[in-house]
Amino acid sequence: MKGRKHTKKTKLKISLAQKGKKNSMYGKRHKKATLLKLSKAKSGRKNPMYGKHHTAAARKKISLAKRRAAKKR
Repeated sequence: MKGRKHTKKTKLKISLAQKGKKNSMYGKRHKKATLLKLSKAKSGRKNPMYGKHHTAAARKKISLAKRRAAKKR
């Protein structure tokens, strides 16, 4: 799909094809050793946000999104 975009209909099909029991990780959990590897792989300087900070506008946007999500629960 280089240079092209999926239509909304196609995105919906892809989404539905990966939900529930059809998802390869359905009902499975990562082992503790795997979780530790994943954690180490993105810690410190390897983390894309390392040394960066959100702007005030970004923090406000995140805060509003979290509030909306909390209200829906």
